[in-house]
Parts: sequence; C-alpha cells; structure tokens
Amino acid sequence: MLALTKRRFLQLAGLSIAHRILPTRLWAGATRQPQASRRVIIVTFGGGVRYAETFAPDGLRNIPRLVEMKPNGAFFKSCTNAGVLSHYNSTGSILTGNWQRVDDFGFQPPATPTIFEYYRKQTGAGPMDAWAVATNKSFSLIGSGADRSLGQPYGANVVLPKQLLLEAVEGVVKKNSDAGVANRENVLRHLETILSEGYEGVGWTIFKAGGQLDRTVRDTLTHALVEYINGPEAPSSGDELTFFIAREVMREFAPRLMLVNFWDMDVAHWGSYSLYLQAITKTDRLTGMLWDEIQSNPNYKDRTTLLILPELGRDGDINAANGFLNHRSGDPSCRNMWLLAMGAGVAPGEVERPVFHIDVAATAAGLLGFKAREITGRPMQEILS
Repeated sequence: MLALTKRRFLQLAGLSIAHRILPTRLWAGATRQPQASRRVIIVTFGGGVRYAETFAPDGLRNIPRLVEMKPNGAFFKSCTNAGVLSHYNSTGSILTGNWQRVDDFGFQPPATPTIFEYYRKQTGAGPMDAWAVATNKSFSLIGSGADRSLGQPYGANVVLPKQLLLEAVEGVVKKNSDAGVANRENVLRHLETILSEGYEGVGWTIFKAGGQLDRTVRDTLTHALVEYINGPEAPSSGDELTFFIAREVMREFAPRLMLVNFWDMDVAHWGSYSLYLQAITKTDRLTGMLWDEIQSNPNYKDRTTLLILPELGRDGDINAANGFLNHRSGDPSCRNMWLLAMGAGVAPGEVERPVFHIDVAATAAGLLGFKAREITGRPMQEILS
C-alpha cells in the first residue's frame, strides 16, 4: 500500500509540473518516450565541501562509498569553479555551461539556456525526460534559463522536496483536522525537524514553482508525504528525502537527463565541524545508493553516465580558525575540487588534466547527442566514448 501511494504521489507531482511547463497543445504527446539510449545523471555535493574532507588522505574516511566507487570510474583530480561562489550560481553554471552571475538566492533564472532545454528541443524528448530534484529550496527556477526562445516550454521538472513537506505540514497536519493522521503532533514534530535540519531552516523564502496545484492533487501529495514519513523509509534529513524523490522519479519515468542536488553539508554555516562531517558521510552514502539504483534498474544499467562533483568548496583555514564555515573567500579551497564519472562509456583511471564546472554541460551534450550553441565549457573527451 505504501509503495502504491509513493508511486501515485510522484505520478501526480510529475504530471502537474509537466503540464505547467508544456504548452497545452503539445500535452497529448507529452508521454511519448524516446528510444532507449544513453542517460546522464548529475549529482552535486551541494552546500560545499573541501578536498580536505573528501579525497585528501585524511578525508577518505568520510567518503567510504566514493572511495569504493572511484577505481571503477574516471576521477578528475582538478575540477575548478571559476565563477560566483554561491549555491545557485554554481549549480546554474554546471547546468548551462556558462559562468552565471544572477541573483544568489534564486529569484532569477539562469541567464543562458540549460542543458535540459537544449536536450528537449533538439531531441523532441517529453517533459518526463528532464528533471531536477533539489534539497536547496531556492532552486525553483533552475530548470530553464531566461532565453524565451527556449525557456519554460522545454525546461525540466523541478521538484523541491522540502517545499512539498512544508505543504504537508501546513495543509494536513496543522490545518486539516479531518485528515485522519494518527499521532498528529508526532508527525508535525518529525516533519518540522526535517524542514529545519539544514542551515537554511524554514524561515527562508519558499518559492512556488509555477501556478497552484489542483486541490485534489495537493491533497493527494500531502497525504502521501505524511504516510511516507510514517513508513519504514522515513527520512531524517532533507537529503534523504531528496534521494527518495529522485529514486521514485527514476523508477516511474526513467528520465534521460537529471540533476540530483544534495545540500545538507551547508550545515557547516552553523559552525559545527562534526555536523559538517556527518553530512558529508550522509551524502556519500546517498550517492552510493543512487549508484546502486542505477545498477539495479534495467532502464539505467549499462546506459547511464553518472557525474558527481561538489558545486563549490569551502574556505580554507589559513586565515580563519574555522574556514569550513563559509565559501566566499575565493581561495583554492573554495574553487579547486574534483569530479568522479561513473558508468556507461567511462574508462577507469585518474585524469590529471584540469577541467571546469562549465565542462559538465558540454559533456552531457556530447553524451546525449545534442548541440548547445551558447555553451563555453568544453567536453571531457575522456568520457565521451
């Protein structure tokens, strides 16, 4: 019963979002699936993580799954973020192949088109083939750029799991006394703990991605979320919820291009080094579970390239006792990171050649066979086989 509820939840969520991003006249053909071929999933260690706590010798203990995966992938030892060291601009640069300099808090779309738009327009792929699932609640506009010649008609479905949880808290637990939720106060505390778990808390602006959902759809979503919270897979953090949503999207729609944004590591802003390390290990575990899903899912096994990288680093400790707190200094600890590529077409080994965040979009374009006229990044030829 729980699995059916989760499936129905994602189905309704996806269709309602897709209906808003696709013109009505095209909706009849929206469920058409392209022929089976290469798939690309981009995973960001969002929130920021340093080399020192990951692939430096003393950091390996924090990332046991990535250490286990690395020998089977292509490890780019130098992947540089040369752009604005904010979350939205960093991830926007990864998805557009151009260094973004827009509002840091997601009030504007990326200035140039995203790979989602290029991919869908050129291949004719439907809205179920492009998704962004983001723990960071300011990412509602990350799925399409400001260029209206592409823009929303070809953008990605953007799912903000914490937004859906917030609606569950407000709509079912707090307001609807007839919702039939057992142990209402316990559910409320559990939901609000997850919402408050990250650095941003509930107090940040929560963005609405498009128009309001149909009442029936909203009720179904919120009831399903509360049932999920009470189920055996109940998450304890925003990233665990993001993993669940991403996995369900993969199982239900098998998209060919997807971003999964983890973000619990930004808890470092609280000033607790131990919580920061715990978040790194959690993201490592969830990334490994996502790789396990790729390997066990027939729609993805042997045809998926997984690209894993931090969206940015964090400040070094040279000029501050606790440099891990922030990520704005622009020092090498903020900018110099790594990238691990796994899966289809990837020859194992370490790559000394430096690459950049904007090269990810160009590489995804090469893997999926579309052209992106405005991308300034360059494809990573080492994994374009």
